[in-house]
Amino acid sequence: MIRERRGKEYVLRLPEDPSGLLRRLGVEEEVRELAELDCVDLLNKDSANMVPADWTKMAQAIYRRLDQGYQGFVITHGTDTLHFSAAALAFAFGDRLHLPIVFTGAQTIPEVAHGDARTNLLRAVKVACEDLAEVVVAFGDHIFRGCRVWKKDARRFDAFESPAECPVGSVTEEIQLATGRVRTRRGRSEPLEFHPWFSDGLVRLALIPGLEPETLRPVLHSERCKGVVLQSFGAGNLPNQGIYSFTGFIREAVTLAKPVIITSQLPAGSILASSYVPGREALAAGAIPTGDMTDAAATTKLRWILHQVQEATDNGSLAPGDKLARVREMMGRVYVGEMTPTDGSGGNRRLDSG
Repeated sequence: MIRERRGKEYVLRLPEDPSGLLRRLGVEEEVRELAELDCVDLLNKDSANMVPADWTKMAQAIYRRLDQGYQGFVITHGTDTLHFSAAALAFAFGDRLHLPIVFTGAQTIPEVAHGDARTNLLRAVKVACEDLAEVVVAFGDHIFRGCRVWKKDARRFDAFESPAECPVGSVTEEIQLATGRVRTRRGRSEPLEFHPWFSDGLVRLALIPGLEPETLRPVLHSERCKGVVLQSFGAGNLPNQGIYSFTGFIREAVTLAKPVIITSQLPAGSILASSYVPGREALAAGAIPTGDMTDAAATTKLRWILHQVQEATDNGSLAPGDKLARVREMMGRVYVGEMTPTDGSGGNRRLDSG
């Protein structure tokens, strides 16, 4: 971002030529000491304007370069939606990625001498040189799994955290990776399963006291609506009394073959199996739990799954009547460490919805 004076105020706008980032940060020489760097001006937009097609564009740009001798990739990204993009690329490349993709950003513009822009970029380049083979976010002193992170603050330099899983690494004089918890570089013993496409038509609704489901039914019945995310108050609990009950709304969505997943308004509220009646009624009505996934990971995963399910339906490998069951099965499967399985064993396993 560039700070520009307009009247009595300063506003931040996108640079007309983002290729000069290293020069503006004054880190060209230091970067060369860490790695030989090629810069690609892929997107130049405020992260508030990022859309699923941009995730696909980023993923494909990296995929085309996987066999061209690169040892890692760094993506500089605005912080507002960085966690969505990191989760998206984690799902796009899967668990057979053989090198690191490192997201980073900054809370200040480069002109702030004491800011974090320069530091975060240098650290991200250093992380991309490590024995690592997954999508991560390097921000401040920590390295987070890309599908486990969320933004917690709009100003502090420790802007991100991983609420349901410890960071997978730390930035000290040396990069410290959590042994046994991160995927490391390896040859392609198995082919990469690359699925970089994401569905549109997803609606996310944050619950508030007194929200009448009746006001939302036109959205549910819209042809453009392909799935619904309900952000619950806590551990998967939805209203279940009177005109405010969402039980009927969920059942109606099921009859329309439109999946409803439940996330939490908390950072990563575990909703593997709510002990409260409202939560259990929602699941009994057909809602799909999302475990201890962050809201960003769950919504991104659903977009990723919906595209694959629709593709399977279109090519005849999946019967239309089986779409909802396939979405449920895939939402319950752990692909890239995005949630904790019920048995705590990790890996590509199914999350039991009870």
